Amino acid sequence: MFDLIDECGSDLKRYGYSVKPLEKYDMSVAYLKIDSLYKSQKLGLDRGEYYIFNAPNLYQQNFNAHTFLIENITDKINLLIKNLGIKKGCKTLLVCLGNPDIDADKLGKCVFDYYEIQPLNKNNNIYKFCPNIFFSTGIATFDMVKMLVKGLKIEFVVIIDALTTSSLSRLGTSFQITTNGLTPGSGVNRFGKKIDRRSVGAKCISIGVPFMIFASSLTQNSQDEIILSPKDIKENVESAGYIIAKALDEVLK
Repeated sequence: MFDLIDECGSDLKRYGYSVKPLEKYDMSVAYLKIDSLYKSQKLGLDRGEYYIFNAPNLYQQNFNAHTFLIENITDKINLLIKNLGIKKGCKTLLVCLGNPDIDADKLGKCVFDYYEIQPLNKNNNIYKFCPNIFFSTGIATFDMVKMLVKGLKIEFVVIIDALTTSSLSRLGTSFQITTNGLTPGSGVNRFGKKIDRRSVGAKCISIGVPFMIFASSLTQNSQDEIILSPKDIKENVESAGYIIAKALDEVLK
């Protein structure tokens, strides 16, 4: 199973995949639009728009690099929102997934903590939700999100979660944004119901960063069930969470 679209094993260029270098910090942005059933079936990916920002030296660079990445992520999220026809100021729910007790899986919790809302403001239209994992709550994330969307009359859902990758160099350095929602636990082969426009009744985008890698990606002697993460991951997850939260703040404020 793959989370990052350009690790699907196919030659994506023949389907319109492109990579554009950004002007600073050795960063680039890749884009793919899956706009037909043919493409979807060939690639094993749902229809939608996909952006991946690659920032290979992000954690060795200064705060200016982080700001530069925030600005570029903001621009692409704004473009996706425009393409989806989402109105400014609509009721929005941030769904911050993962296990807050595991550093490699707490990206959602970091975004939840960094993103500030104004719950006492009667005009507040942004809500955030950090549901933890099924094994801690006994309630499927999908069911909780669907109830909130219905009860709060949510029009736009943003799902944030940690992903898996097959490449050590991409741990924490690839930021993927898509318009087709997200399946909780898909990266670790624990499949829940997919959260997307069709299933919950609200337009969705998902944002993910890989912080886990299967041991089988490193050696043929390992089993797929073993998932690894860097030992110094905590600060990187915090930084990635901050970057996503600041980008969303620029988009939604």
